[in-house]
Amino acid sequence: MKVYFKYGLQGYSGYLDDAVFYYNPKIKLTLMRPYVYPELNHNNERTTSIMANLKLINPSEGYKQNLRDYIMYYNDSKEYGHKPLSAWNTAWLKMLFAMQEAMPDVVNLQTLSREQIYDMNLPCKTVKAAIEAGLLPIEEDYARWNKPI
Repeated sequence: MKVYFKYGLQGYSGYLDDAVFYYNPKIKLTLMRPYVYPELNHNNERTTSIMANLKLINPSEGYKQNLRDYIMYYNDSKEYGHKPLSAWNTAWLKMLFAMQEAMPDVVNLQTLSREQIYDMNLPCKTVKAAIEAGLLPIEEDYARWNKPI
């Protein structure tokens, strides 16, 4: 929800009356959402182990820059009717979870490693290969995003 402040207060972020206020610099707006304490269940443990494992992969700076360039084109594209991506890691996670869904018997994000990506020649090795495999929507001139993970 967009937030409008009176009296020139623009940069507020924090908690107030069971609400969370935060500023998003990409869209230059302060947003508000209700504060909800997360309900703990077995999916939290699975997600925690996936995210801890993916952090160990540690993509290269060139790969991250390719993803940043990709989301710039992706967010400017109006033909897909999609929600914009805010950072390189959201595009990376979108790509990895799409790869796991496309190849469930080959890819397990809880155990995926950089060595497996190269040994099995997985399409997440470069952004270009991910686009060609259909893990990310096609953007114009995508062949230049070929830095390895």
